Amino acid sequence: MADSFISKSRTGTGVVYTVPTADQNSQPPILPTTAIVKSIFISNETGGAVTTTVAKVDSSNGNLEIPLYKDSAADGFQDQVLKKELVLEEADQIKITGAGVIIDINILEMTQ
Repeated sequence: MADSFISKSRTGTGVVYTVPTADQNSQPPILPTTAIVKSIFISNETGGAVTTTVAKVDSSNGNLEIPLYKDSAADGFQDQVLKKELVLEEADQIKITGAGVIIDINILEMTQ
């Protein structure tokens, strides 16, 4: 089992991270992967309040979006919005909505 820590950032709306899906035929092969999200931070420096949602997209449940955080982030807002670790399976995603809001996530990927 290989482990790697990665960090992802994004400004604005969209998918921040997707757990790799196993593909033994790719070069190099992609091994089955589980990801543990260690932390999620968001900040707003847009000059005004922005309604923000951070969600987990559960690929094994019809791409169900599960909100992890949903609120209006005032200008100057900075906080850790994930209070405990989150386990993601292959093809699960973390996404954000909120124009101009910055998200930083720290992830431990474990492959078999």
